[in-house]
Amino acid sequence: MADRRSNEWWVRITHALESHVREETHFLDAYEELCESVEDLGTRFLIDLILADERRHHELFARLAASARGDDGRPVIVTPNPSAEEARRILEPTRRFLDAEQEDREQLRRLAKDLDGVADSLWRLLIQLMDLDTRKHVAILEYLKERLEQRA
Repeated sequence: MADRRSNEWWVRITHALESHVREETHFLDAYEELCESVEDLGTRFLIDLILADERRHHELFARLAASARGDDGRPVIVTPNPSAEEARRILEPTRRFLDAEQEDREQLRRLAKDLDGVADSLWRLLIQLMDLDTRKHVAILEYLKERLEQRA
């Protein structure tokens, strides 16, 4: 199915994505510079967590921009549309992963509760960050499961 958005829309969205990539490059450089200059291991650890996410975001925006231009040499980023056979094959593992991620969230909640009395809140922060990642995984798997169920 062809995309029905206008050429003007594609130009505008491509420009926005490319601008974000350019602007984010400065932040990446600044984060890397800061991380290298910090002596405190705890502070460096936290900045490095942010830097890893920012690198991944930068790569994703770069792929989106290249995909919007249609010139990245890789498959265009498109909505999942597997064959019915493939959808049936990967639906059950997707459901299992979704169940596991949802169980992970419960375990993280229990662990966060157990950490209530811990004086150093860094551990609690790290559990919260893992919960955010797990929620992201659940959202991805729910999205994928819906599409697989439609195709199976």
